[in-house]
Amino acid sequence: MHSFRPLFTAGMLLLAACSIHATPEKAAATPSATVVSMLRTTCFGPCPSYRVTLGADGRISFEGLAHVQTRGKASGQATPAQMAAIHRAIEAADLPGLRSSYATRKDGCGPLMMDMNGVKITVATTHGSKTVNFYYGCRGAIASKVRPRIDQLASTIDRQLDTARWIGKPAAPGKARQATH
Repeated sequence: MHSFRPLFTAGMLLLAACSIHATPEKAAATPSATVVSMLRTTCFGPCPSYRVTLGADGRISFEGLAHVQTRGKASGQATPAQMAAIHRAIEAADLPGLRSSYATRKDGCGPLMMDMNGVKITVATTHGSKTVNFYYGCRGAIASKVRPRIDQLASTIDRQLDTARWIGKPAAPGKARQATH
């Protein structure tokens, strides 16, 4: 029986070492706490302007700025499936591989169309943050290459967080519906 004890102890140490080795890989596969924020800016016309933020806990914060049905703040809760869809869209857009700005001639835009709307997306994790500002008046080869990725990510955020419930049909000027909390 005493000859079994060293073998058992060695086996347990081996299992413990394997589990310790597996933990960092598992942690790397699990997304770190992530906050996703998107700001849509207004244009010369009635483009909706709002900010929506998805917290790491799934909490949705909406702030209607202009040309939206719900002016002011509103909130909701995202499901794990909605959060996962947004994380997949962030990966597909390769946000870290994008420049921080596509809004001026210095950013490679040319020619620029004026009075267009824009979108600014920020993803913050425990490892840092990345913001991409895209102006829809940005034209040229660089914009044409990036626009589909930004559009897909922004529309996924809108769809998954159901911002349409707050954007709706804007009220007549001076008659904006206030948010309910």
